Amino acid sequence: MKSRTMTIGSRQLGESQPCFVLAEVASAHQGSEDRALRMIEAAFQMQADGIKFQLFRAEQLVVRRHPKRRDFEQIELSERSWRRILKQARASGLMLFIEAFDRPSLELAVEESVDALKIHTTDMENPDFIRAVGAAGRPIFFATGGVPEEALREALNLVTGPVGLLHGHQTFPTPVEETRLNEIGALKARFQVPVGFLDHTDGGTTFALVAPALAAALGADLVEKHFTLDRSEKGYDYHSSLNPEDFHRMVEVLRQAEQALSGGAVSSSEGARRYHRQMARSIIAAGLIARGDAVTAEHLAFKRVDPSQDPGLPPRAKDRIIGRRAVRPIQADEIIREDMLE
Repeated sequence: MKSRTMTIGSRQLGESQPCFVLAEVASAHQGSEDRALRMIEAAFQMQADGIKFQLFRAEQLVVRRHPKRRDFEQIELSERSWRRILKQARASGLMLFIEAFDRPSLELAVEESVDALKIHTTDMENPDFIRAVGAAGRPIFFATGGVPEEALREALNLVTGPVGLLHGHQTFPTPVEETRLNEIGALKARFQVPVGFLDHTDGGTTFALVAPALAAALGADLVEKHFTLDRSEKGYDYHSSLNPEDFHRMVEVLRQAEQALSGGAVSSSEGARRYHRQMARSIIAAGLIARGDAVTAEHLAFKRVDPSQDPGLPPRAKDRIIGRRAVRPIQADEIIREDMLE
């Protein structure tokens, strides 16, 4: 049975939990073990909750004459390098996600005790591989972009453990009009599982800093965003990537958005009450009211008073005053209190 919440390592993810921020490395390590290790430290400093790597073997991913074969071979890291990288990621305190593209890479991820696994959108119609990922016994996230709903439902039925969905299109960068953030809530309603947002919008735009916050406001339980150590290098996967300092700003905006959405009514805010106390109007005497005079509407004015004084009554209480007689003279601009009246 599917659930709206799931456990990722030491973290709860899903309904009533803070949005989980996942820093996506993808190919931005550029085939360098040292760069990948530096990206782990950067992700920690960026206040991400987790980091995700893509593991693949070029010979199992593309045919020999594929136009991208050489690129994949250039950025492919050895098993030895990956073991060092994954151990360092586990030691960093970040939750470790892996997107494996073949069985050996999946086995390596499981051996290194990763916290969660993701199935790429291009493997969402690969039932044998989905079953293999499900058998790993880790929480699984399915990418939904471009996947027919029938195939998505079939994939969900192939696994029995904790599962979540990730909304977002695998275009780099994704045009703003194709982000379709309202689909987050629709997916949650249809499938009753945690739903996240894969943000592939242009990392060089202001929108990239606020899109995850908008997604969180619309119910995203997780947001994944690419990052790179230096976007100006225009290396692999830079189009949708943020520099570390911008990623940190993005996280700040998201957390502030969560704070803005939390809490009770505005009237329960101490700041709101203090402002209202200082700025609200009170019932005061418009002019001298002699002892024994019956108070009329003309006797009353409504003004702000010294915040250090008892404010008396608000204007909406004027009917409690009109018609009553003053038991002593009330001076102009004096706050009218009920003990001044019969």
